[in-house]
Amino acid sequence: MGRLDNEARRRVLEYVLSRGVKPRDLGFDSTYVYKARTGRSRVSDELVRACLRFITPEELARLTGIRLEEANATPTDAIRVIRTMQVDPAYRDFVFSLLRQAFGEYLREAGAEWVVTEEDINAFVRAKKLRGVREQTLNDELRYIRRALAELGFRLTPDGIREYLAGLAEESPYVLKHTTYSLKSLLKEVLKPKNPWLFSMLYNSFTTVKPKPNHRVRLPTIEELRRIWQEILSVEARLYFTILAETGLRPSEPFLISIDDVDLDKGVMHIGKVTETKRAFIAFLRPEVIDWVKTNYMPVRESLVKAKLDIVKADYLEVKPNPEDWARKFIPFDRDRLRREIKDAARKVLNREFELYELRKFFATWMVSQGVPESIVNTLQGRAPPQEFRVLIEHYWSPRHEELRGWYLKYAPKICCLG
Repeated sequence: MGRLDNEARRRVLEYVLSRGVKPRDLGFDSTYVYKARTGRSRVSDELVRACLRFITPEELARLTGIRLEEANATPTDAIRVIRTMQVDPAYRDFVFSLLRQAFGEYLREAGAEWVVTEEDINAFVRAKKLRGVREQTLNDELRYIRRALAELGFRLTPDGIREYLAGLAEESPYVLKHTTYSLKSLLKEVLKPKNPWLFSMLYNSFTTVKPKPNHRVRLPTIEELRRIWQEILSVEARLYFTILAETGLRPSEPFLISIDDVDLDKGVMHIGKVTETKRAFIAFLRPEVIDWVKTNYMPVRESLVKAKLDIVKADYLEVKPNPEDWARKFIPFDRDRLRREIKDAARKVLNREFELYELRKFFATWMVSQGVPESIVNTLQGRAPPQEFRVLIEHYWSPRHEELRGWYLKYAPKICCLG
């Protein structure tokens, strides 16, 4: 604010007031605002920041002749801004006003997230006990809640919940029914009193009967998926899309893979995941995809890890991350951003909203249409029977792995890297 003299500040104040903004909207006494407006008092930094909530950067430049310099901010700059926001409410309001102007839609999506803590779980238990819920009923609900939270990384978002429930619809309608009921119960008991707006966003994003009926939507064709791949902006989002479309994995599974789980020589990814209904342990990559990953994706991934690892270790914002686990992830990028990039690209091609779980359904439909036995498709997608499950998990490489790769390389859909 030091670059603005009092006359420039007064012009900003006058402009905001002329648009119908009241002193109370700015959070200041009307007497002080009148004196500042008429030049009898200096327009303070806090009053200027309050005014900036109601004008755009372009309007600010027109009123003051000062434009924000275009420069690449460093991670240190971002950390300094956040720490200042934590201790200065006026500065926090100012930054949020700029963010809302520049990224309003993005903030609405990013803000629809609840990070569930162990204290939230304890609050749920206390609330249920006060209602007199039977111990067995409470334990059943907790089992479904904890299973869902583990799958979702304890982060509840509308898209994340819908994707998870779409998977349950495929695996077990019975589990789906009880999971939706239990999640809604958690939201009502714990989140609703704390954040009614976020509660409404999450609670209304799914129903207790079934998830969004994606099965009624016509699946994309392979040509449409190739066009979507071309529309996706970042190489990391393209990789995520490629893995889902060309392997049929569940949307959460690529984020379970560490860099040590990927063998780019054999084109194999070991998922290493098991729950009562899910046994996805292995996925394959085509040679063209492997070359593309080595040439295009790995340098981007390494640059991100190198740039952010020291910051994550330093924990400037005191969120206690695990830097080693993060750095070992095959896809260490923000999942919500990748999902959003894919959906934006798909919307341009399909002219409708798109769910990532459609890619899993596309893979199964494509493979069956190519004459691949259903047992092979089920094994590739993590629906293997118990005997197959033991073979895949007990052996890093076996004749069964080689057989599966043969089917995959011959018939899998080709979305990425077609020249």
